[in-house]
Amino acid sequence: MFFHRYKKIFILVPGLVLLLSIAVLSYGYLRRIPDIYGRFNKDYITREDTNQSLDEGSQTPSPYVIEASKTENDAKIILERHYTKCGHTYTEEQFMEKRFIGKTRSEIAQAFPDWQLKDFSPERVLLSTKINSYCPDHYIIREEDGFLVIFRADKDTGYMIAVEATNIPIDRLSQELQEQVSKGMVLDSIEAVEQLMEDWES
Repeated sequence: MFFHRYKKIFILVPGLVLLLSIAVLSYGYLRRIPDIYGRFNKDYITREDTNQSLDEGSQTPSPYVIEASKTENDAKIILERHYTKCGHTYTEEQFMEKRFIGKTRSEIAQAFPDWQLKDFSPERVLLSTKINSYCPDHYIIREEDGFLVIFRADKDTGYMIAVEATNIPIDRLSQELQEQVSKGMVLDSIEAVEQLMEDWES
């Protein structure tokens, strides 16, 4: 009787164990199907690949990737020259040369190393510099080889350029005027120079 009573149990328990084992093995195999299938099918997309693609697509562009402004075809360049010896500022405005068209702020700054880039836009570039000399509006009378020579400063370099060599000897002037000429007599206009030359020649 004992055997008949527990016969069903003896049959049921091994069956349950077998079914459980089959279920566990089947689950493990099903879990590996994507890996196995992916090895033979390159077009197979896993959930991880999909999530990664979504993450990459949601990335925002870097804030540091900014297109630099460049000078336009009709851009103008303004040059400010400040002359330290007279305190005057000479401003010159003109259209940008072709070689400077399409240049960025840094490229313009490199092209003018002796100038300060005060303002930059695609339509307008402002450069400033200091020149240790007089502006071109002034004339300087000096002595060379015993005669008076009229000079004028170059606007870009400040170097003195001889405008006219006169035939007036310096010893014709008074001692006070000779001292002024030896230092460089500065006059504000060509009219003032011509008036002095007439007085000294007579």
